[in-house]
Order: sequence, then structure tokens, then C-alpha cells
Amino acid sequence: METVVSWEELESMFSKTFQEVTHRVGGIRLRQQETIPDGEVYTVSITFDRGVHSRLCLIADKSMFIRLTQYMMRREDVTPQDVEDFSKEYFNVVCGHIASKLFQTTKIASRFGIPDFCVGRCQPENYREHIVLNYSGDQSEGVQLIHLLPMETATGEWAGLRADQTPSPK
Repeated sequence: METVVSWEELESMFSKTFQEVTHRVGGIRLRQQETIPDGEVYTVSITFDRGVHSRLCLIADKSMFIRLTQYMMRREDVTPQDVEDFSKEYFNVVCGHIASKLFQTTKIASRFGIPDFCVGRCQPENYREHIVLNYSGDQSEGVQLIHLLPMETATGEWAGLRADQTPSPK
């Protein structure tokens, strides 16, 4: 198994794609900075379980997820369930664009599962941070995109960003 994309390429791909999709789908402009979300935050995450094995987490101020939902629904009055549903759909779109960019670069088709949503800062166990990108939204929301890699396996093999050697099911 060989490494399929460099850290620098991956960081650039994540950042550009995340910023573009967030502006287009959610109407929110992001700028990179060192600020991290604090206060009341939500987390939405997804696992890439075929192709390039890893996990992406988006942790942001609650206000960013509410703005995103209001923009996508085209109304001010949104429920907590609306925020959860639209945040998961938004992140599904972000990850779809990232999977597409990964395929263009690596020619490896990646698949990802259904997004998870939780109140608070939630990161899965048995993963380590690989890339951490911090942003501020155009209304000063703290936003963090974290790429996680699996820890080493019990046999000592690296289970991180490597090509999947199993053939795709037909």
C-alpha cells in the first residue's frame, strides 16, 4: 500500500473545497485564522470507509449552524431538528465535493457514511488529528475542520491515508 496524496495537497484541497462549498451552499464566507470555536458548539462528522480511510469533523459555533440552516431553508424560524438535519445535509455536500476532488487527484473512489451530529465537541476515539483548519465566519463564528486518521492497528500496520487495495463490490 502506498500513500496517495501529500499532507500539503490534502490540506489545500480541504480548505479550498470547504470554503467554496460553505459560501455557495450556506452563504457564509470563511477566512482562515487561529481562532477556535468556543462556547456552545455543535459537531458534524463523517467517516470515509472505502478508498481513503479517514474521518472529517466539523466543529463550529452553534450560531454558524443556525445561520447555515436559515440560509438553506430560506427562513428565519428554524427548529433544533432543522438545524441537525440541514447541518448533516450540508456536510454531506462538503464531503461529496471532497471525495470528488480526491478522486480527481488519486483516481481512487472514496465512499463515506451518513453524517453524525452531536451537541458539543465530539471527536471519535481511536483516531488522531492529521489536519486542523481554523476559520472565522463572516459574523465572527468560530469554525474548525479536522481531518482524522485511524490510529495504528494492533499488528503495527499503519491504517491511515493509504490506498484501499480491496476491489470495489459489483
